[in-house]
This record gives sequence, C-alpha cells and structure tokens, in this order.
Amino acid sequence: MNVLWALFACVWIQHAAAVRYFDQLRVPQTASPWLAIYKIWNDPQRRMSTGLPPRYKRSISSPSRISFTFHRLAKIILCWALQLFIIGPLVPLYFNFTAQDFAPSRKVFLRRLLPLHNNHHPITLREIQIRLFLSIYWIWIAYLMLDLCNALLSIIFSVILRLDTPDEWQPLFGSPLQACSIRRFWTKFWHRLTVSCCASSGTKVTRRLIGMTPGCRSEKIFVAFWTFLLSGLCHVIADWQAGEPCHPHDDLLFFVANFMASALELLVVRRLERVKGYRADHDKDIWSVLLKTTNRVVGYVWVLGFFFWITPKWQYPKLYAVLTQVQGY
Repeated sequence: MNVLWALFACVWIQHAAAVRYFDQLRVPQTASPWLAIYKIWNDPQRRMSTGLPPRYKRSISSPSRISFTFHRLAKIILCWALQLFIIGPLVPLYFNFTAQDFAPSRKVFLRRLLPLHNNHHPITLREIQIRLFLSIYWIWIAYLMLDLCNALLSIIFSVILRLDTPDEWQPLFGSPLQACSIRRFWTKFWHRLTVSCCASSGTKVTRRLIGMTPGCRSEKIFVAFWTFLLSGLCHVIADWQAGEPCHPHDDLLFFVANFMASALELLVVRRLERVKGYRADHDKDIWSVLLKTTNRVVGYVWVLGFFFWITPKWQYPKLYAVLTQVQGY
C-alpha cells in the first residue's frame, strides 16, 4: 500500500504541474468556481466536466445511484474474494517460492536457450510456470488495487458527497480482450492516469526545446516515449519513497521496452495492412474474417510472450531482495 500511495502522489504532482504550468488551465466563467476548481485539480485523466453548478445539472435519481453503488461494491467483493480465498492461498501452496526462484541468473531466458550458454542453469518446467504466472499476476494485482481505490472514491464523491455524477467515474481499466497487442494493452486496457499530464509536459519539450511541428509524427512518437519514461521514473521514485527494493535500471528497462515493442508493432501493422488490402480485393469476406481472427490470436500470444520475457527482468530483482531478507539467505 505504501508504494500505491507513493505512486498516487507522483501522479498528482505531475497532474498539478500540467494544470498550473504546462496547460495553465483556467476556471470557466460559467462554472461554479469551487466545483470547477475541485474537478480540475482532482481529475488527472481529464474526464470530468468542469460544467455547471449542481442545481443546473441533470438530476441523478436515487435508484441510479443505488444501482451504481451496488455494481461497484459487487465487483469489489467478487474480485477480492477471488484474491483472498482462492488465488492468495493457493499460490504459496503450489509454488512455495524461494529466493533462488528469482535469482539474477533467472532473469535471462532466451539466451539460455542458445547452445553457446551451457554454463547457465537449465530451464525447468517450474521456472516456466513461475514466469507465466508472474507475467499475468502483476497485471491482476495492479488492477485489483487501483480498481478498489477507484470504486471506493467513486462511491464517496458521487453517491455520498454528490459532488460528481456516476457517469464521471468510469472504470479505470478496459476489457482485457482488447489487449491483443502491446500498444492496445496500454491504450485500450490499461488505466490512463498519467497520459494527459505526460502529454502536456512532452509537448512542451517537443515544441519549446526541440522545435517540432505540432501534431507531426515525430512529436507523437516522442510523447509516447516520454510517457513511458516518466512512468518508469514514477515507479522508481515510489519504490524509493516507500522503502521497497529500488532498481531504477530494471524499472526503466521495462517501460522503455514496452515503448519499443509498441513502435515495432506499428511498423509490422503497416506492412500487414498492405497485404490485407491486396487480398481483400480478391476474397474480401473470407479473408477478412480469417485474418481478423488470426491476428487476435497471434496478438494475444505475442502480448503474453512479451511479458513472459520482460516481466522477470523487472520484478525478479525486487522479489529476490525481499525473499532473501525474509528467508535469511
């Protein structure tokens, strides 16, 4: 939880800097000043309306708020029951983790498949299972914690205090079915808490310091890189402030690698679109359905494979440090 609150602090500081210095947002003259200020300063995703005072807003019926509360609470209870009573107890029983499972030599996988590296430990089924598990588990834990905070705050501010409407508190995460590529994982499924503020500071760098043309392709690429880079720095600062094992190189590597994977996907997609256009002229219906299904299946495998490779490089050093201390190695 200490890391979570440290991350929230990093997000809000970036948001405050964007509001005050980069975007220099102003309170709308038609809005209730105190309500508009509250919404501007506490909405890093820029989803809320700074709009009209409460008396001019469309009234939200009690049943609507009750339904909103019920669905949010039901989701929290279901997810946390799954974690506390099924996943949490079963994982230690099945894996019985030791520090050696996350030793520095375990970070390497692909190179150990090559015959030139016979001095490395052999790859075991247990190691593959642990890698697969952690490739998904970090996503699940982040979803669980952030969605819990979002749900509780949405109930407080839209149902109890009624400063917001339920519509202004959308879920942080999208559907995991949309994550059929690394780029879609971060843009369609993952939360967007830092995107707006990172884009604000990123465009200042491209336009004030570098002199790029606003909206050009180079600027979009740089802003995407800037967003991933700042996300990595936020995780480094959060770990450091919370007193957790801090490995700046590994955090930055994880987020920069995700940017590089997203950029690579764009290049591949453009190549495939040319082939798709050619084929569509000859057999549009069958080819389109087959290609779409194949692309999604290959995409899911690619995303899982990428996280299977990169997640241990990011998480193993932290887990190794914690378990070494706990188990007394």
